[in-house]
Order: sequence, then structure tokens, then C-alpha cells
Amino acid sequence: MRISIVGSLLMVLIATYLIVRLSKRKNSDRYQVKPKNKWTLLSEGKDPTDD
Repeated sequence: MRISIVGSLLMVLIATYLIVRLSKRKNSDRYQVKPKNKWTLLSEGKDPTDD
């Protein structure tokens, strides 16, 4: 009886950990597309007047 309670608690903790890790990874701003305007072109070292 005690072993099954410990096992169930361990499984719940692992599931909670995985859910939290996956939800935090989804909100990363690193891979979002940046809007292209003159300021971002200048930051990338490109000339915005070459249209």
C-alpha cells in the first residue's frame, strides 16, 4: 500500500515537472519572427534605403 502511494506521488511530480518545462519552452521569444522595419534593418547592418 505504501509503495503504491509513493509511486503515484512520484508519477504526479514527474508529470507536473514535464508540463511546467514544456509550457515555459513554448513562450520563448528567441524564435519569433521580428517585424521588418527601418530600425531592425539598421540593427542588422543593412541599408534601409535599398528598396
